[in-house]
Amino acid sequence: MTSLQTPFSNSQDAKASFEAAVEKYHARIFQLVYRYLGNYDEADDVTQETFIRAYRAWDDFRGDAQVYTWLYRIALNLCHNQKKKLTRRHQAEGPSLDMPLDATAEDEGQTREVPDNSAVPWNTLERKELNQQLFDAVQGLPENYRVVIVLRDIEGLSYEEIAQVTSSSLEAIKSRLFRARNLLRTRLTSYIMMSDDATGGKT
Repeated sequence: MTSLQTPFSNSQDAKASFEAAVEKYHARIFQLVYRYLGNYDEADDVTQETFIRAYRAWDDFRGDAQVYTWLYRIALNLCHNQKKKLTRRHQAEGPSLDMPLDATAEDEGQTREVPDNSAVPWNTLERKELNQQLFDAVQGLPENYRVVIVLRDIEGLSYEEIAQVTSSSLEAIKSRLFRARNLLRTRLTSYIMMSDDATGGKT
């Protein structure tokens, strides 16, 4: 992991303003990166790299965008590159026992290990399973759909802010979001229907 403890050559005001940005936005950037990559350690490293790159460019930041949208843009660019690396690594290592059998098959979301749920209350299990299904469904979206879902429905950015972060038009953002939500709805509806069939509609 790369450390943020890099000596500053700027003024004390610049140092203070950067440290304030780290304190204010570190958690948000980490959540964004984690939801994008789906890997805690990778998300930790990419978050650190995001702020290191922001530090290096701090003098050039002129406030044309909000600080957090500027940081989001840096983070997403790093995520895009890291996702490619992770994909190549997973292909080289082969499938994990904890990964879905086939992300494009009808059994999407099923894993190779089936835990013993006999001692778990059904409503708690249901919430956990649905959260995991939602996480897996978001991870399974095409990259441009996953980005807008995370930024809009999870991070709560406005359409204008998302357009800034992704350098896209408002029309493109709205179109991607519409299609991404439809994909998620279809996948989660299938899961919910399967769950109801398996439990006889038990809630």
